[in-house]
Amino acid sequence: MQGLATLVAVQALPHTLRAAERPPWALGFEGVSEDLSPLAMKVAGDFPAPCRGALYRNGPALYARGGQRYQHWFDPDGMVQAFRIGEKGVEHQGRFVRTLRFEQEQRAGRFLHGGAGTNFENALPVRNNESTNVANINVQPLNGELLAMWEAGAAYRLNPDSLETLGTLEFDEDLKGVPFSAHPHFDEQGDLWNIGSVLFTRRPMLVLYHLGSNGRLKKSSAIPMDFPGYIHDFVLTPRYLVVLNSSSVMGEGRNFVDRLQWEPDRPSQLLVFDRADFSLRAKIEVPATFVFHFGNGWEEGGNIHFTACAYRNMDIVSVGMHRLARQEPGPYHDASELVRYSVSLARDAADVTPLGLDMEFPGYDTRRPFEAQMLSGAAGQGTANSRLASAVVRVDPRSGNSERYDYGEGMVVEEPLFVPGPDEGYLLHSFLDYRQSRSGIAVLKAGSLADGPVATADMDRVLPLGFHGCFLPA
Repeated sequence: MQGLATLVAVQALPHTLRAAERPPWALGFEGVSEDLSPLAMKVAGDFPAPCRGALYRNGPALYARGGQRYQHWFDPDGMVQAFRIGEKGVEHQGRFVRTLRFEQEQRAGRFLHGGAGTNFENALPVRNNESTNVANINVQPLNGELLAMWEAGAAYRLNPDSLETLGTLEFDEDLKGVPFSAHPHFDEQGDLWNIGSVLFTRRPMLVLYHLGSNGRLKKSSAIPMDFPGYIHDFVLTPRYLVVLNSSSVMGEGRNFVDRLQWEPDRPSQLLVFDRADFSLRAKIEVPATFVFHFGNGWEEGGNIHFTACAYRNMDIVSVGMHRLARQEPGPYHDASELVRYSVSLARDAADVTPLGLDMEFPGYDTRRPFEAQMLSGAAGQGTANSRLASAVVRVDPRSGNSERYDYGEGMVVEEPLFVPGPDEGYLLHSFLDYRQSRSGIAVLKAGSLADGPVATADMDRVLPLGFHGCFLPA
């Protein structure tokens, strides 16, 4: 494992855009510079009893410091948002994750390092992953705490009540600083499974993790890969882990994003590992694709099935996320399409079926992680000028049949989370209303999306648009 914790150094480039040139949804990329103290929100409707608890969200938040500004959505320091839903109202709080990098730059009053997609003059050389860890992608519960996670470094432990940073999640010395991805998955017993993608060594490696529900490491393994493709998420089934080694391949460049090169003639690879011992069971070529997020996986008829929000290229990373963070007009990138993979280990092959739906941030009932079940997600990217979602969608991954509620232009819908409840449960999500300069949350009945929200809560506070989160019931 030694030597797997190195990132590429980055250099320098500021960028500004006059306010008059910014599109209206640019509000979601203004960022904030301080922690956000608890604030009561304006509530309309009644939040159902199962939705009382806390919705936690994580995302890039600190875009500017000392006259410099990040140029990519991946780059700013992470802030965890807490929406606390009670019988008497809804309250919001936000707090930056106190990473090593955040604390050092707070003291310096300037950015000391560049980002995944930003170069700064006189940036310090990157010595290891933790010097650049911004903990800005996801937040998930483990052993009574929250984990704020990035793609290429350690997870940071948080107090769920105060959002105070408690330190990093530590394993043995060999795994110190080795990437621990932002998309862990949990099995039936509450154990955590995860991956780490190591692309900056002579031989690219994939690290596999299995943690108990108490947060202690049960096993890990480092496996060589044929080529250094970008890997963000994976699929967990009762017997397997499935990883897509994408056709977005690490090459030469000034920073992480610049080094990613789209190779349309290179097939992507599905790597299938046995959960029991992390042995490689299959390596299957599939058409070139780029995927951030997968739905849940299930095994049926001797095959492995799962869904993916697939892009035809990597423009979302190389173009779209730059222009959004710079608050520039588009064009940005194509919308992702939901597809279903059916993997046959007997045939050593996979069938890919498009489901005819633009969708991102897929979610499901995590009480039943390995069943074919309805997926929820954010949609409307294909019609929104910003390529930011404006709708909540629910889809059957077997038939492709779906229903949705579209808020229309002026609203940005973030990741919907499934909350168990009567009938078919609820979908809870945060949003940005850039027409009114307000952020908030909304809940819809999962079985009747077309009826729209049953309750909302918003505030005179614009939150930076983020990525992922979790809901913990009261």
